[in-house]
Amino acid sequence: MCLVCIAFASWVLKSTNPDSGDTWKAVLLANISALSAIRYLRRRDATGEKPLRQTPSV
Repeated sequence: MCLVCIAFASWVLKSTNPDSGDTWKAVLLANISALSAIRYLRRRDATGEKPLRQTPSV
């Protein structure tokens, strides 16, 4: 789900016309989506769930 939010935020920013007066709405929507994804990942880490990707220890 968090990847969907990040992808959506990226798509919104790429598809926005910078000359229009409604650019701030797209930026706000993208930021909310990105913050939601970050909060989800932090909450998942705090609960002790298995991380999305495990790195091998050296």
